[in-house]
Amino acid sequence: MKLVVNLIIIFKTLLTHELWKKKRLIPLMRFIRLQFIFALGEKKISLEWFKGIYLNIEKGDSGLSGNYYFGLHEFYDMGFLIHSLKEKDTFLDVGSNLGSYSLLASGLCRCFSIAYEPVPNTFLKLTKNINIQDFRERIVPKKIALTSIEFGKDKVLFSTDRGCCNSVVDEKYKGKKEYVNVSNLDKETENIEPNFLKIDVEGFESMVLNGADNLLSRSSLFAIIIEGQTNKINNLIRSKGFTDYNYSPLDRKLRLHQKVESNRIWIRDSRLEDVKKRILDAPLRRIYGQKI
Repeated sequence: MKLVVNLIIIFKTLLTHELWKKKRLIPLMRFIRLQFIFALGEKKISLEWFKGIYLNIEKGDSGLSGNYYFGLHEFYDMGFLIHSLKEKDTFLDVGSNLGSYSLLASGLCRCFSIAYEPVPNTFLKLTKNINIQDFRERIVPKKIALTSIEFGKDKVLFSTDRGCCNSVVDEKYKGKKEYVNVSNLDKETENIEPNFLKIDVEGFESMVLNGADNLLSRSSLFAIIIEGQTNKINNLIRSKGFTDYNYSPLDRKLRLHQKVESNRIWIRDSRLEDVKKRILDAPLRRIYGQKI
């Protein structure tokens, strides 16, 4: 049944993925190859993604395997990231899961990344995925749950048995759970100047932003990618001087936000011209023979 569900997801993505609109069968062939490898009894495999960047994939790692199939699974957001980050920038990956965004930021763009992943078993996989890379000294993983300034506890319970959907739970949760240390983004960034922030925390984006008031006001932060798109979140980010955009990686064009995607791209208004120049100046990347 799970294989059928995965096939449905693959076919849906094939129909809309901009990078493969002229070569729809290639990602499908990579999907079949990986499923065949696991069917033969392999529990995990290391596969080259971009040149010199490897995905340490275990069966069930949907985030990493999606990038193996499609090159850039979250095409618009990942394309924006690799076209706008530069060496010496600092990237904050909040809810990094297995580290796809951090691998792109530090592997392709050669910037410094801090990858926050609170779920213990996911954090262990994240560190393994980082440690197989030659550029691992540019990524710092932290097993910390980021929340609001007002959050009065120093630890919080996280589910550990829901894969990429693990999140904060309470004592009543009947599945596996574990306590994790708590901090906030303002505290975490007191002594650094972050340039790019990505937040994907399974519905707790508002709490993370409520602990980032100072960070959101700092001119060094030129871009945000965030999964949560409630009116409250959108209004908060706009109040800090950001505007939301859609991005087309193939023609490197930014357009004012019209089409709702799973994530939303925000750019600081005062840095818009700088970001446009970064995009145009970014080197050409190749992924599975495709140019981006």
